Amino acid sequence: AAAELSKVSFTHLISWAVIQALKAFPVMNDAYDGAGGEPTRVRRAQIRFGLAVDVPKADGSRTLLVPNIPGAESMRFSQFLAAADDVVSRARTGKLKVSDFEGTTVSLTNPGTLGTTASVPRLLPGQGAIVATGAIEYPAEFSAMAPTTLSRLAISKVTTFTSTYDHRIIQGAESGAFLARIEQLLLGQH
Repeated sequence: AAAELSKVSFTHLISWAVIQALKAFPVMNDAYDGAGGEPTRVRRAQIRFGLAVDVPKADGSRTLLVPNIPGAESMRFSQFLAAADDVVSRARTGKLKVSDFEGTTVSLTNPGTLGTTASVPRLLPGQGAIVATGAIEYPAEFSAMAPTTLSRLAISKVTTFTSTYDHRIIQGAESGAFLARIEQLLLGQH
């Protein structure tokens, strides 16, 4: 904050891991197109990374906006951090344009910030996959233990990742390997 730099959040780190995993598993960035009656796999070189933003309204209700960051595959982390902060800021201040939503290829949603352990998000047309993260908490069987006991037993907090994908073009094994790569990246591998 003193250097006026962005705070790096878990969402930034998870997003970055998803983008890097997409480079290793580009099939997750593909889309299905059935226009014209002929089923087709659309292969996309560019990652237009959708980042779900929960926006509270003045009346107390909420809306979920999912603007995207085009060209995420070619960014350095610092560039991605700035782009993510920009779309989140514009989402919260009502300054997004229609073009900020167009052509999203893969999204990240984070219902874990609301306490959800696991989620199965809905896939939007044109996207190959959406990843959801759960709350970062102690496993349920340990959640009621005293902090000193958790420390003594070396129990760590965990999170769950789920992937909803278009099964017409992506197989379960591909999604599983993709999620495994995200985990490996977050654990410092590759």
